[in-house]
Amino acid sequence: MIEDKILLTARYVEGDMNETERMGFEMRVQYELDLQEHLKDYNEIHQSLKIHLAPNQDDDLFRDTLYAFHKQPFVEEAKVGTLKPLFNWLTGVLATLLLVFLIWAPWRTNLYNQYADGRAMNISPSKGINNNDLENAALYYNQRNFYAAKPLLQKQYQANPKNAMLAYYYGNSLIETNNLDQARAILNPIYAGKSAFKYDAAYAIALSYLKNDRKQDTKIWLQKIPADAVQHKAAVQLINKL
Repeated sequence: MIEDKILLTARYVEGDMNETERMGFEMRVQYELDLQEHLKDYNEIHQSLKIHLAPNQDDDLFRDTLYAFHKQPFVEEAKVGTLKPLFNWLTGVLATLLLVFLIWAPWRTNLYNQYADGRAMNISPSKGINNNDLENAALYYNQRNFYAAKPLLQKQYQANPKNAMLAYYYGNSLIETNNLDQARAILNPIYAGKSAFKYDAAYAIALSYLKNDRKQDTKIWLQKIPADAVQHKAAVQLINKL
């Protein structure tokens, strides 16, 4: 989800990632345009706050100032002292940012981001599957690093083309990396079959059409999802928004 990517970006900028997470983020940001935008916006906001809070000081003083605000109890008026106007200004800025990012935010009009399947990739040992590769694929997939997950899933899918689980997650990774026609070619046989992933595939195909703004095709596929399917509620909501 989009909010997860914003938090991920914040953790990266603030240095709150271990080495593996940092490398994974830097790999993703090379390919994911929305992460690039979040990184640019976050850095601009971060720099703007620094200019207002400590215009002539170095980064250490800026961090110390923020830390002092964070640790300062609101009830201790005497300790707040002359910092109160600055604190009020900071509070106003943060309130404005929250309104922009969480209420008005233009990405909330992006229906694909709202309705994309954010479930984790759950795996179980299967005959004929390289489980080490599959575990790595699941790790990347669940981190939403689809560019790293895709080649691992592709390898396993090509070795096991009748495995609906592999086909579904591989198809989803293709959608997330904008290989939409290829994704539909992988997902259509799943929908035509009788596996547990039948309606997952229908929902994914619908979202693949949504991603390139083919709303009528999106509706057609959403309408294939029956009332007892897990995806039905989301499908009805999305149809009403198209």
